[in-house]
Amino acid sequence: MIPEAYEFKRVAAQFCKKSAYGFHFAGIETAPVYYFADQAAFDSDVVGDLRSLIMDAPLQLPHPAVIFEVRDRNPQRSSLLVYARQFEGRVEAVFIYKDKKRRQWTDCLAHAVFTKPGWSEVTANPKLSQKEAAIYNEVVTGIVWRALTILAHAGEEKTRKINPALRRKYAKAGVRGWSWHQITIDLKRARAKHAALGGTHASPRWHIRRGHWRRLAGGRRIFIRQCQIGDPATGGVVKDYVVKNYIVKGASR
Repeated sequence: MIPEAYEFKRVAAQFCKKSAYGFHFAGIETAPVYYFADQAAFDSDVVGDLRSLIMDAPLQLPHPAVIFEVRDRNPQRSSLLVYARQFEGRVEAVFIYKDKKRRQWTDCLAHAVFTKPGWSEVTANPKLSQKEAAIYNEVVTGIVWRALTILAHAGEEKTRKINPALRRKYAKAGVRGWSWHQITIDLKRARAKHAALGGTHASPRWHIRRGHWRRLAGGRRIFIRQCQIGDPATGGVVKDYVVKNYIVKGASR
């Protein structure tokens, strides 16, 4: 199995011509792919607890342009995909997902611009309802922050390659970059890191956590909005976003 990002790369040129937001996907055919197969670990509170460690400084992507793909457990979707690019003074990211039933990718659902530590400005596709816009705006930021947190503090990376027999059909569409990064999330290491910082972690029952101020390591204070936390097996909410039935929901900063 290879990341579905390669399938999107193969149709990216057509997508860019048809979508009003295609310009946000420029260069995606050659962007490296970081693939997270374990969505439960990706969504976990353990990862969320470490997120503040990357939020004191401007975001730094592992490459000038990169694809973060999270394998989706929801039967209606197969992959959540964020394409992020590094510019001078900012990072921009866009979010789409693969609809399993329709066997096609959505249009661009949200576009985020990260210009200063811990903050982002997000715009949703105007065709979305207000509820959907709020959901997807928060998903794009959650995936970027969590992916970078995992890569910095809780990820084990294994480089894998596309089978040469599969390359020809992708190469015809301008796809390049036959190596991709399989990321295993080491929750034990994440817990140890959090404990070393003076934190504790347990899996509480589902409940609402009220909004509160958090003081970062550098002394800056940021406000954490009210969110729901607890056992994701109940339909679950985990700080950044939730996968429940047909929606993805989140709580960004």
